[in-house]
Amino acid sequence: MTSGGVVSGTPCCEAYPMTVPDTADHDVRLPALRAGWWLGWGSVAAVLGALTLGLPARHPDELLILILVAAAANAMLMVVPWQRWLTAGRGQAMLDLWSGGLLALATLVVALGGATSHLDLLLFLITPFLATVHQARRRVAWLALAALAFASTVVLAPLAAGDVFLRLTLLASTTLLAVVLARLTAREAAARAEADAHSHLTRALVADAHHRVKNSLQIVADVLLLNRPDGPDGRRFDETAERIRAIAAVHRLLAGGHDAVDAHSVLDAVAQAAGVRPSLDIDPLTLDAARAQHLGIVANELITNAARHGRPPIAVHLRRGKEIVLRVTDSGSGPGGHPPRLGLQLVRQVAEQGLHGTLTLEGRPDGGWAEVRYPAAAS
Repeated sequence: MTSGGVVSGTPCCEAYPMTVPDTADHDVRLPALRAGWWLGWGSVAAVLGALTLGLPARHPDELLILILVAAAANAMLMVVPWQRWLTAGRGQAMLDLWSGGLLALATLVVALGGATSHLDLLLFLITPFLATVHQARRRVAWLALAALAFASTVVLAPLAAGDVFLRLTLLASTTLLAVVLARLTAREAAARAEADAHSHLTRALVADAHHRVKNSLQIVADVLLLNRPDGPDGRRFDETAERIRAIAAVHRLLAGGHDAVDAHSVLDAVAQAAGVRPSLDIDPLTLDAARAQHLGIVANELITNAARHGRPPIAVHLRRGKEIVLRVTDSGSGPGGHPPRLGLQLVRQVAEQGLHGTLTLEGRPDGGWAEVRYPAAAS
């Protein structure tokens, strides 16, 4: 514990995992599963439409019942929580059951429809689906089963040699295309997941750095005050410690792991660090780390200057337009003809060199104000 605040020994980035879950597999398989649902409905609609239009089939009534059962199964698959189940064994088991059911369905449909129905063409939808949703050895196994299913359909509904060759060639080509596209998609998803993980880690490390800087600045302020002389000479030590704590307050906000912070939070934290409670009237404004530091230093000097040399009430206004305008007012008479103090010299330097803006001071009998303007593009 220090007089500047509690110095935690726990790095803030422990609140952030240093790695993120690998989502590449989900990025590939989930869209494929969704496509599978709609391919299922498309197949059901195609067969029902063909039967309605007089598709020549050996057993049309039994074929109709089978397709209705397939439709019910497809509807049940749509309510399975795949997002959660794919990371567990039951998700893979359900996927295997789905794949086996599709191959069995294709075989039975061909058996009920016969060669003249050409329903073996459903394999042109099923086989690429299997190539996409399965991986590695499991993909090879399911493609082998698909080849066996194709051979079974040729036996159940004999086709001419030319028809068999054409179907086999096109089926192999579409399957190869599906495998290539699945691999390319997987690589892209893996690269995206790796980039997200790297970005997450970078934010966590930056947040941890801000956390450690904040603690170090608090310690520096406390050590500085240990050598504070008594009497009027100690005021410079107090002012320097306040400046350090104002910077530490901004680092505390940046330690939240965000690339930018809200201006209202910055000004409120700076005021609290200075021990002053002005009224805040702040337009919505997001600041990056550098602008937050600059604005924090400027606000600290103007608020503490108003508290020491002005009279309450003190108000802080921030307006966002073509320019960002920070104005601190109090009921005192303003700087008058006195030479600029060190704090105001610091404000002018930060305003001009850091924010590329200007500092204006105004003193009136009914109240004084200090105003910093800088281009909105700078924020």
